[in-house]
Amino acid sequence: MPLVNSYLFIKNYPEFSWISSDEGAFSIRFPESIKSDTLVVSFLGYKSKEVPLLSFNAPGVKIELDRLMISLDEIVVRPEALQLENLIHDILKNIEINYPNQSHQLSGLYRKISTDYNEFTGLVEAAVTIQDVGYSKSISNSKIQINSFRKGDELAEVDSVYLDYYEKVKARVVDETGIKPISNDLVDLYRQNPARGAYHEDALFTEKGLRMTLIGIPEMPVYHEVVGFELVGNDTVYQIAFGSTDPPLGTSYMKVNSRDFAILEFQQKIFTNADRTDYIEMFVKYGKVEGKYYPEKFVQKKMRFISRDIGGHAMDIHTYWFDEVKTGKFKKIRFKDEEKADENIGSKVYEYNQDIWINSEFLKTHPLDSAIIRSLERYRSLQEQFKINGKK
Repeated sequence: MPLVNSYLFIKNYPEFSWISSDEGAFSIRFPESIKSDTLVVSFLGYKSKEVPLLSFNAPGVKIELDRLMISLDEIVVRPEALQLENLIHDILKNIEINYPNQSHQLSGLYRKISTDYNEFTGLVEAAVTIQDVGYSKSISNSKIQINSFRKGDELAEVDSVYLDYYEKVKARVVDETGIKPISNDLVDLYRQNPARGAYHEDALFTEKGLRMTLIGIPEMPVYHEVVGFELVGNDTVYQIAFGSTDPPLGTSYMKVNSRDFAILEFQQKIFTNADRTDYIEMFVKYGKVEGKYYPEKFVQKKMRFISRDIGGHAMDIHTYWFDEVKTGKFKKIRFKDEEKADENIGSKVYEYNQDIWINSEFLKTHPLDSAIIRSLERYRSLQEQFKINGKK
């Protein structure tokens, strides 16, 4: 029996992912530079299987998954809807306890990798400091400062005529609505923090937001399933998959600590076409510091609007890693040094300081993969690209 809507991704590059068809069939595209990697195939209720990409040297390869047998201790069975209602209630009740309301600073690394599923086509990196006023206040009062920046070449095919048209459409929308879009990628990514946006009426960490995400409405139901648990210290963390299919695909999920009801991880993948080839995706992970949960990692995957050929094959993958949290006294970011939401960092020129990046602790902790480097250096070295793009 074919496993409909199985989830497939490349082991070391999960940004390359697919869903199998209603017949269990799939076709995959990936950069030549990562052909020695491994394809992971998963489906709820079955053991995941890893298959070397090099084994796909001919069409018609068949992959079989084994059923997953789970032995559970004695449990008390309750209606699933009631359990979910209780979970939502407990998550909301503990938000003020679990997440920071005091001012704090985060230090970290921002990285944007662009790809067209054939090659990696661009790289932007920035060491940043983020000053947050606390989760009970508007996120627009938070500030982001770039401490060092570097940018590689744009290797994708860019349609300047289409870009001009696209910018005019965005300007027309601003004129009609009076609402300016967030053009700055660093600001936009930080404002995707679901716990941080809880002051909005329909944000995720509100009763309305969690109900829409996990339960849905009669016309658009959301299916959910507890797919596993893990022990973290003395805590049990449950993983709950959710989505529009029954059973859910597993591409959207959240991990909840059963002791304090903090959401430790949240991922949501929204498909924008019926074939499930085009999508946007958001992932966040939180870690505990001095009794509160602060962000450790954000990932946002978005389709690139640089030509008429728009789709899930051409993506920008934005990532924040936060390696340090300051909750006491810290040097505040000045207004003139903060990133403005309506400024596109791609259009600005930042001086490139090679020494800072060579000695960067962030790069030691979050190195750029060698396969990505090889792909981006197919015309000239990254160091040359950084130097030239930092002097325009």
